[in-house]
Amino acid sequence: MKVAVACEGMGVSHHAAQCASFMCYTVEKGIITDCRNLPNMGVTSHDAAQLVKDLGFDALIAGGIDMDMANELCYAGIEVVAGVEGTAREVAEAYLNHTLMGAAELCHASQEDFADERDIDAAFDRIYRDLESTV
Repeated sequence: MKVAVACEGMGVSHHAAQCASFMCYTVEKGIITDCRNLPNMGVTSHDAAQLVKDLGFDALIAGGIDMDMANELCYAGIEVVAGVEGTAREVAEAYLNHTLMGAAELCHASQEDFADERDIDAAFDRIYRDLESTV
């Protein structure tokens, strides 16, 4: 597993695409086995998302992220977690231990999940219409 944390120095950046660098953690059996720092060369949100995808990351953690970048990563199967503070290492370890506090999972459900939700909503709408017509 590979986890990227958007950073400003050693701390988590407030914005993923505008961060100074990405701390790149390789994880084996739940343990961080490698850590490398990848400078962000001032690229666009799309370019930053493409970089994260091209490098094979499974998750991106940031203080904040724009929804276009988040959606691009989510559609690529990369978990996006935002709204976190702390050092990159602390945040990465908390993520791996499922103890990351105050984080928001930004990846949306699959299109199949939305289809199921629409089917359920449609069924309830029919029930409500039937009830209203009998009253």
